[in-house]
Amino acid sequence: MYVRFIVPRRGRRDVDLGLFRHADINADDSRVHEALRQAIRIELDWFNANLPIPKRRVFLVKSRGCWLADGICWFLDDAREMIARSFTLASLLGECGVPAAKVATRHPGQILYRDAFQIVAKPEEGTPVAWS
Repeated sequence: MYVRFIVPRRGRRDVDLGLFRHADINADDSRVHEALRQAIRIELDWFNANLPIPKRRVFLVKSRGCWLADGICWFLDDAREMIARSFTLASLLGECGVPAAKVATRHPGQILYRDAFQIVAKPEEGTPVAWS
């Protein structure tokens, strides 16, 4: 099983975006209460220290002669601390008015990258990529 957390804002190709982009935005937003920004930053700092960052090129997929950034990140289901921290981050974003949801699948698509905690996969037909 693979798990990801999404925010219902369509990105490219009708794929909802993940938590980290929104967390970065809210951690720097002066309209968000300082204590909430600090709590978000603590979680982001933990992820930056503990979650490998795949190189940008692993997100690229060749389609019809063009390279597209179509790879989507999924946690492995046994990356329990990563998932628990993602629930915390999702809750903090909820306090900022940004709803987030957990999505899980057994079929994330074509796997482009794997490490001990996550994969990057090119979604296929039937892969859950958006808020339902």
